[in-house]
Amino acid sequence: MRGGRYAFSQVTYDPPSDVLYARLTGADAARRERTREGDIWTYDEADRPTGVIVMEPRLRLERDGAVYLTMPTGERERLQGIEAELRVRPT
Repeated sequence: MRGGRYAFSQVTYDPPSDVLYARLTGADAARRERTREGDIWTYDEADRPTGVIVMEPRLRLERDGAVYLTMPTGERERLQGIEAELRVRPT
């Protein structure tokens, strides 16, 4: 999955809560910052993004036809490849 210049290597979707967890690195998050959409970017101790928690991605995709995310730099980007991530995978 991609959003702007970020390629998320680890993506997990929780269907019952409609929350998607996307990681950029394996680093631990030291702080969190909420976006205007209600998503949450996580940052390491050096203030580098480590990932994002996307709230209600399925609802947003069905309602808007796409999921947009405010990047750490402030611009809004469409999340590419999110459709495949929202498919329910067998356990």
